[in-house]
Amino acid sequence: MERFGLGFDSHKYKKGNGLKLGGVFIPCKYSFKAHSDGDIIIHALIDSILGALPDVFEYGNIGTIFPDSDPKYKEANSISLLNQILDKIHPWKIESCDIVLIIEEPKIGKNIISIIENLKNILKTEIVNVKPKTAEGLGLIGNKKGAAAFCIIKLKYDSKK
Repeated sequence: MERFGLGFDSHKYKKGNGLKLGGVFIPCKYSFKAHSDGDIIIHALIDSILGALPDVFEYGNIGTIFPDSDPKYKEANSISLLNQILDKIHPWKIESCDIVLIIEEPKIGKNIISIIENLKNILKTEIVNVKPKTAEGLGLIGNKKGAAAFCIIKLKYDSKK
């Protein structure tokens, strides 16, 4: 048995010293304006898992499971939040993960392999892809005021677990 989930996240920029993307710190003149560390890749990934397993997570999303109104999630490490979700998905196993990152700047081409390897390690799967795209100067992202990520995930039921 297989299931698929789609996730999305976006955040505006604020002045800062870098962004977390896929758990990897990218030095730049921005940070994300967010309640947690604002890692849009991890947030989209979490929502994709929640979308694939709505019955397991009571039809929740990242905002209902980790509400920004709860002070314990202030400046939370998104990898820690993802690990809380991954601890609850058994007997499901992540088979593949495909992410589209929409970001005008900073340019992150040289960081893609690090992000992919980090996600492979966390998700315990070999099939992970991250594709950075620009918004071609259009809208909030194109005007370098924020970034967004989409994620689709494929889960497989593993009866051995």
